[in-house]
Order: sequence, then structure tokens, then C-alpha cells
Amino acid sequence: MQPLFSIAFTRRWLLLAALLMARPGWADAACEAPATTTEGLVQQALTCNPAQQAYLSRHQAAQHRSEASGRLDDPRLSVGVAPNTFGNDQLDDGYIVELSQPLPWPGTLSLDRQLADDRVAGIQAMTAHHQVELARQLRLALARRDYRRQRLAINRENQRLWQLLIDTLEDRYASVTASRSALLQAQHERHLLMENAIQLEAALERDSSQIRQALNLPTATALPDLSNDGIPAISDDQLTQRLSVLDEQPQIRALQAEQSQKQHELERIRKQRYPNFSLMTRYNSLWMNEDQRWVVGVGINLPLDQGGRSRQEAALRADQQALDWEQRDRLLALREQLAQAASHYREAGKRLRLYANELLPLARENLAASRDAFRSGEADFQRILTAQRQLLTTQEQQAQAYYQQRTGFAQLTAAAGLVFVSDWQSTNHSENGGHHE
Repeated sequence: MQPLFSIAFTRRWLLLAALLMARPGWADAACEAPATTTEGLVQQALTCNPAQQAYLSRHQAAQHRSEASGRLDDPRLSVGVAPNTFGNDQLDDGYIVELSQPLPWPGTLSLDRQLADDRVAGIQAMTAHHQVELARQLRLALARRDYRRQRLAINRENQRLWQLLIDTLEDRYASVTASRSALLQAQHERHLLMENAIQLEAALERDSSQIRQALNLPTATALPDLSNDGIPAISDDQLTQRLSVLDEQPQIRALQAEQSQKQHELERIRKQRYPNFSLMTRYNSLWMNEDQRWVVGVGINLPLDQGGRSRQEAALRADQQALDWEQRDRLLALREQLAQAASHYREAGKRLRLYANELLPLARENLAASRDAFRSGEADFQRILTAQRQLLTTQEQQAQAYYQQRTGFAQLTAAAGLVFVSDWQSTNHSENGGHHE
């Protein structure tokens, strides 16, 4: 079974990169308007983000270099003449023609190709890691923008509620059944909400600018409302599966590619302990004996500096050991990041259900009861003030719980080394012998 990372990256995104490079006008058209779902925006970012396209171009450049490696050096042709023989009737024109072809020690060219392939694998892994990070940052930005939109809607609802109370207090103040301090307090509460609304609107503009930058959208492009986008449930089996394949994550594959490169460099240094050959053929017309004019031969270099090569080998072995420890450290970090992100995601989901099912209905009911009691004269202004503030706090905490759930999902997906929601679904499918596209 092929690794999920390898199939997901190679088949999907390299094909997409080739399509975009072949048809750049299509890419421009796809980046003119935003998609209407979170997953659509993530895919659009992978298509339109300039930094991601730069990674894909570097990967393509590395592939071309890999295809050009592992080949023999060009043969060398040299020609020499004896100028004093030209125009001399007593001597034939004199010249020397030499053709040589260097031949490295057997296996060296294969190692050169493997080294180039290692560099391709490293760039491919870092490109995939950039995809994961780009998706994470975009999801976080979208969640933050949606959170502020919810808070702004809550703010406006509470402004409306305060305005209704202010109208009631003005009527009562005119009839001397309410104090001026109560009216001023209600107006102050509404003004605080108005100030907060100004801050939220400005923050929304900045959030939208950040999202447009990630998507490479034109300035002032209107972004869709994603508040109805659901958050998929992640099962314990899916988390367990992702924990079992941490070594397939892009960060680990980048370290593995670098480690493989060091191993091949070490083998390349060992090959340099042996001589390289050079085949040579020469024709020298200056020789009087025609049988001596044509010469063939072979040359070798003399690898005498074995001490320097030994130190290079020791350095590469030390690099390998460092990479091994880095890989262990990264695996531990990824394991804990995945576990912690799952904990935050589940916590936010439980809090969200608590606010939606119990706390928010209670806060609304309490405010309604306080208003009725205030109208009937059974409660003072302080009670309705407390109930109004409690509703606002509960609404904002519910919005915050939803925001934390969305950010938790973004962090969880990135910690799992995935880009799309469908990658979570294909985790179980692949575990059951399915094929991941």
C-alpha cells in the first residue's frame, strides 16, 4: 500500500501544478472570485497562493535536475597545430588531435542520480508541509473572521435590546417612575457596545485582507459567509490511525530525505577513495613513423588525500546521527501536538453543546423574566442590567466556543499532516484496504 502522503501529494497536486503551468490563464480565472465553502477556499489557496506556486516550481526544477544527473561528462576534444609547418614545402602540415572521455568509478553515476532524487524528495516533502501550513493558516483566518462576524451580530442584537430598554426608561423618566441614573446607565451600556462594534468592523476588514492575500484575490473582493459550514466529527479510530502513521507526515519525510541524502553522500565519498578513469585516443601527425602517430591509452587520478576523505565521512556520519535524533524529536512533538489538538477540539465541542443546549436558553429566559418583572414594577433596573449583561456574556462565550472548535479542527488537521476533510475520511478507507485518491 502506498503512503497516504505520497499519493495525496504526487497524484493530486503535481498534476494540478502541471495543468496550471500549461494553462496560466486558467489559474488567473480561478483566482478572480472566492469559493463558497471552507474546503473550496483551501483548494483555491493551493491553486492561487503565490508562495505555493513557487514551491511547485522549485519541485519541478529539482525534477529536471534529477533527470539531468547520473550521466557521463561530455567527451573532451583538443586540437593542436605546428604553425611553422604550414606553408613549408619540405614538411607536411603538423597537427595533434586528442579525444578523451572521463569514466568515474562504477556506481558513482548511480549515486549522483540518487542524490538528485533525494533532493527532489526533500523539496516535495517541504512543498506538502507548506500545503498543510497554508491550509491551517487559512482555516484559522476564516474561523477568526467568522468569530468576529458572530460577535458583531451579537453586538447589534444587544444594541437593539438596549435601545428598547432606553425607550422604556425615557417614557418612565418622563412620567417620574424611573431615575435618570438608570437611563444614563442604559445609554452608557449601549455606547460601550457601539464602540466595540467599531473595533469589530475594523478587525473584520483586516481579517478579510489577510484571507484575500492567502487566496491571491483582487483587493476589496467580497468574501462568502461560512457560518453555516459544519465541522466534521473526528472519530477515535481516525485519530488512532493518524498516530500510527506519523512517519508519513511531510516534516518526517523531509528529514528522511535529508538522511537518505547524507547516506548517499557518504557512499559517494567512499567511491572517491578509488581512482577515476579516463579513456584517451590521440593522433599526432608530427611523428615521422606512421605507426606511432595513432595512440590510445587510459589515465587514472591518484586519490592520495585519504585523511581528508576520512574526516568528511566522519562529518557525514555525525550529520546522520543528528538527523536521527531530530527525527525522533519531531515524531514526539507531532504525537503530542496531535493529542493536544484533539483534546482542545473535543473540549470546545463539549462547551459549545453546553452553551447551545443549556446556558444560552437560560440566559434568554432570565432576561425575559427580568423584563417582565421590570415592566410590572416587581424588579429594579439593576436586575435587568445584570440579566442583559449575562445574556451578552453567554452569547459571546458560545461564539468563542464555536471559534475554538473551528481553530481546534484546523490545528488538529494540520497536526495530522492533512490538508482536506476528505483526507480524514480516506484515512479509514485506506485502513480498510481502500485506495486514496
